[in-house]
Amino acid sequence: MPNFDDCTSSAASNSGDLPSWLTDLDASVAQPWIAAISAAEMPGLGEGPTNRELADLLRGETAKSFTPLQRSGLWLLAGDLDRSHTISQDEGSSEGSFWHGIMHRREGDFGNAKYWFHRVGRHSILSDLSGMYPELHADADEFVDRVANAVRTGEDVEECQQVQWTEWQWLMNVS
Repeated sequence: MPNFDDCTSSAASNSGDLPSWLTDLDASVAQPWIAAISAAEMPGLGEGPTNRELADLLRGETAKSFTPLQRSGLWLLAGDLDRSHTISQDEGSSEGSFWHGIMHRREGDFGNAKYWFHRVGRHSILSDLSGMYPELHADADEFVDRVANAVRTGEDVEECQQVQWTEWQWLMNVS
């Protein structure tokens, strides 16, 4: 189960225990989302796991409380890469390219993931990840290669998942 343990990067500061993209919502709206995210399994490096509770929320009315890119990230957490892709591919921003790159990395299309990470350009989240995880995330290309190796060999899977979870949290804050 992922925890909201790395909610801030230099791109989006937050002093609370929960990220601002959740705390800015009315408590009655936020609570089911917090519960579903907290109950989710750690996102895999590939497709899955599937989180039905989160997917059901994403199909509901309160999903409109989030930006399209936040919904793209939530679909990734729900394990529906196709729905995430449908959203991120139409967003021309750096953050849209970032989500698009993560989706392709998770589906195992590593070359395409690198293409989309190059489209991100210089982003504070990428440099913050390199600062926090220098051994695992020297840059986006190196991390894609590390994930590909983890998927192939089973080595460093949990470490890569933690980097990916931090990446997800930070990107949700700025999307």
